[in-house]
Amino acid sequence: MIPTILHIGPIPVNSFGLMVALALLVAIERLALSFHRSGLTQPFAERYVLWAGFTGLIGARFWFIADSWQEVREDLVGALFSSAGFVFYGGFLTAAVVLFILLRRDGVSPIRFFDAVGPCLALGYAIGRLGCQLSGDGDYGMVTDSWWGMSYSSGVVPTPPGVLVYPTPFFESAVAVVIAIILGSIEVSKRAFWSKPCARAGLCLALLSLERFFVEFLRINPRIAGGVLSEAQVIALLLLSVGVVLLIRPHSHSSRAGVV
Repeated sequence: MIPTILHIGPIPVNSFGLMVALALLVAIERLALSFHRSGLTQPFAERYVLWAGFTGLIGARFWFIADSWQEVREDLVGALFSSAGFVFYGGFLTAAVVLFILLRRDGVSPIRFFDAVGPCLALGYAIGRLGCQLSGDGDYGMVTDSWWGMSYSSGVVPTPPGVLVYPTPFFESAVAVVIAIILGSIEVSKRAFWSKPCARAGLCLALLSLERFFVEFLRINPRIAGGVLSEAQVIALLLLSVGVVLLIRPHSHSSRAGVV
């Protein structure tokens, strides 16, 4: 693991922060391409990605603090500024609300936007999970003796020396890249089904939710639903349901024109 890449004087450059910055830069370019293909105003892409990234990190951190209140309440300042401790769905839901507000203000069709954002979201998620992998921030999985087990003994949240665990951040990153490729190919598809409002957004939600649901079986998060499912799996099932509904019952009417 490489939690810290280098020091610029007394200031550390952390691998997680570096990968988040890279994810934002790549997401801006990818969303601009999707906006171009969807007939939306490309300069808005940078604004939306930066707002979503900033507020998403805040939401992810506060969700983590709420989830781990008993463990962090004695050191809230440390919990707020630690390089570990983010909950993806907290960031996802916070960013979605903020984006919806921005879209309404700018007069951009939310339906057209969420249909266009899938490849950007999946690619940004893939790069962000590589940051988790490099920093070893506690997103790894259960102990294993399989050939792909890894040690995170030098991570931000270290595993005991000699103990191997599932490298779930790497698994998630790899699957997210595949999802980004699938969504990107559908973006240029000529099939009429994918031009229907909400169809692409539904597929994005379904694929990302399925990825998170299954990888959670390898992770060490507490089980809250009958001792079987984690909080992330419960949320994944809810979002999967929304995605399936959007897929099988896309709106028959055209979304109103966005800003062009």
